[in-house]
Amino acid sequence: MSNKDGRAVTSGTEVLQRLVGQVANPVRWDQCMETFKELGVTALLEVCPGGTLTGLAKRALPGVRTLALKTPADLDAARELIAEHAA
Repeated sequence: MSNKDGRAVTSGTEVLQRLVGQVANPVRWDQCMETFKELGVTALLEVCPGGTLTGLAKRALPGVRTLALKTPADLDAARELIAEHAA
């Protein structure tokens, strides 16, 4: 998911282009969350330290399980979350 515009990214070339755009533009986490809703996302795993995005998602996406992977101690919980929601 691109923080530039909240759209899904499907190729490596597109990832590179979007990363460049993200650096020069505001993060659009609001648009990412709208896309998550549209896609029927049931769980979110945040892999950057801090958990800020997870906190925002908890409020905006009720019913979606969230987990912030902050330390290696969180890896087992992350594996469980992925296993529960893998399709």
